[in-house]
Amino acid sequence: MQDPIIQIKNINVSYGTNHVLKDVNLTIHNKDFYTFLGPSGCGKTTLLRLIAGFEKSQSGELYIAGQEVSNSNPWERDVGMVFQNYALWPHMTVYKNVSFGLEEKKIPKDEIDQRVKEILALVDLQDLSKRYPYQLSGGQQQRVALARTLVVKPKVLLLDEPLSNLDAKLRVQMRKELLDLHNQLGITTIFVTHDQEEANAMSTNLAIFNEGVVQQMGKPVDLYNNPANTFVANFLGTTNVLEGTIANTVFTSNQGLVIQGLASDAKGSSVLLRPQNLYLEQKDNLQAFSGIVEHQEFLGNIVRYIVNVNNHALVVDTLHEIDKAIHAPQAEIQIYLDPAKIKFL
Repeated sequence: MQDPIIQIKNINVSYGTNHVLKDVNLTIHNKDFYTFLGPSGCGKTTLLRLIAGFEKSQSGELYIAGQEVSNSNPWERDVGMVFQNYALWPHMTVYKNVSFGLEEKKIPKDEIDQRVKEILALVDLQDLSKRYPYQLSGGQQQRVALARTLVVKPKVLLLDEPLSNLDAKLRVQMRKELLDLHNQLGITTIFVTHDQEEANAMSTNLAIFNEGVVQQMGKPVDLYNNPANTFVANFLGTTNVLEGTIANTVFTSNQGLVIQGLASDAKGSSVLLRPQNLYLEQKDNLQAFSGIVEHQEFLGNIVRYIVNVNNHALVVDTLHEIDKAIHAPQAEIQIYLDPAKIKFL
């Protein structure tokens, strides 16, 4: 594992009576692509701005590369931040936007020219250096903002929802470009988003926030497979959570749905069923349940059903294949589950 580059210890931030960050503790390692994930107002952007030096905490400690920086100015922290709206200067060309930070640092002109040309080539903007921001697409503007931040060679790159202003197709393209750039440069990156797909696709590690509290942290696949609570389970993907009781390897929901054959060490007051782990075809003697289709969505690669089973609205995802039948609402169907794929909360 790489050495820690950012350590956040017992950080608390309040605005009046609003406690925005509550005793946050995180360690981010060198070359991580680390994501802060959570709903609007959960504190993730506040923590990013605190790392950048634009916010102050009431208590706690913040270390960057082993140095305590809680009271340091933003320009003393050796971090670079790309804002959600890119914050480009409209009266400056692409070249001047990117060179501005180097000029402020009094870097020699020849070195500025070389570094700007190198970074523009890296983000594939070398032919657009004389254009102004209004002459660029959203994706090109984002790359200018990245180039402007990276050209000063910060230790840490901070990204505040930089893909939120792009259309769906461009978002997918740009997240690949961001990851390629991260891997090429090896720069520690902290990414803020409320989009679970972006977080899962891009992160080496992530922290999930809710109401100023870190709910869980770790690798995306570990959090998805083993959520710490129902908030994490629901926020990291579509899921079915059934409340009830477990006794002698049998789960009985509050509505009377009975699932048998649980692991002998099963315990908890609820079970987690991912939609892709519920099936419409019998295989390997799975447990069967009768239900009625309440709703159906064709999503291209999958068909998503909401099936009423014992007054539970269960979400079921099935892989779409050519000529495979699609069940209409009100159809009576059988669904199947494997008790070994149930998670307990």
